[in-house]
Amino acid sequence: MKKKIFGLTMAMVLAINPIINISAPANTAYAAIDQSQLDRLDTTNLERQIKAARYLIDNLPNIISGDKKKRLEELIKNSEDLIRRINKLKASQAVADNLNIRVKNIIRENLDKKNTQFTININSYTSNQEIQSWFLQTAKEDWYFFYSMYGKANVKTKYNSKKSKGDKVYIDSATFTVTYREDPVVDDQVENFANEWVRQNINDYDSDLEKTQKIHDFIVTKNQYNRGDSKDISGGYSIYHPASILYGNGGVCNAYATLFDKLARRSGLDVRYATGYSKKNGEPHIWNMVKVDGNWYNIDTTWDDPTITFNDGYVENLEDFIIYDFFLKSDGEIQKSRTIDNNQDRPQSFSTLNTGLTDTTIQKVGDTYRVVR
Repeated sequence: MKKKIFGLTMAMVLAINPIINISAPANTAYAAIDQSQLDRLDTTNLERQIKAARYLIDNLPNIISGDKKKRLEELIKNSEDLIRRINKLKASQAVADNLNIRVKNIIRENLDKKNTQFTININSYTSNQEIQSWFLQTAKEDWYFFYSMYGKANVKTKYNSKKSKGDKVYIDSATFTVTYREDPVVDDQVENFANEWVRQNINDYDSDLEKTQKIHDFIVTKNQYNRGDSKDISGGYSIYHPASILYGNGGVCNAYATLFDKLARRSGLDVRYATGYSKKNGEPHIWNMVKVDGNWYNIDTTWDDPTITFNDGYVENLEDFIIYDFFLKSDGEIQKSRTIDNNQDRPQSFSTLNTGLTDTTIQKVGDTYRVVR
């Protein structure tokens, strides 16, 4: 009995000790492990073995004595110290989790209101870098907001030198200064436009494919790709915001993708975003994924709206030029032109939908050139 309990106790300590360096401070140990490892640290068995070991010492003095007793008492002491460290670590993690949730909730509330400056009382040990990461995580929860409205943010933290200890920095508060790409009033106008456009153009009996094509064709014919001026403005609107398409002189891929998202969701379609880099010029790019009849496909309204150079004459309705090179394509097809970033929210597309749609062409009709289907 003695050997079994002693062996199990020693084995438990040796098994746990490599995961947490018991000679290191708690905050250092926390940095060295992840949440899944922490969750697996159940001290119940170790506590049971400590109790059994104490029973041996108290009730079997003839067997547990001398060096054996000294070794077992030392092992009990180290085991109890380890349990205290584990419990302290779990308590620290709980505090960190609560702080994370609390700060993110306040950030989310302020971003929803489009506040340009706000201060959050932190009153805890953390870092400016971690607070910035919480901000970005929260901003990215809404892809439409992040890629159309959000511009940049500056985070200034107020440190408390009296409460800071060594590498543990105590932060009293954090002040966020946020720049938005577009006026929230304009964003509301886009929202109203989307609702009205869907009411006028999308019917209850439209299939997923019909809805998708209507939205695709509207955006492609409405917009003209425009990088804007030195301040990223086109016709008075941010080139990243759908307003540049609807009211300005055109925008970039952010505007295309976020407008598609806005109209598709209002039309009852399931839609996601995808990001990557162009294989032609290495520039970052964003497009959409849409579910049609239960299957996911890539759709890129930006690259289906090419810049046309036609030297034979004036084309009366050049804005009507549409192609379907990037319409409802598989990942394999779309990856011929760009990389795809790893994103757990992005569904995979395994096939290309054969829609039978044909690109428009420019033809001479009478004395003028026109875009025709």
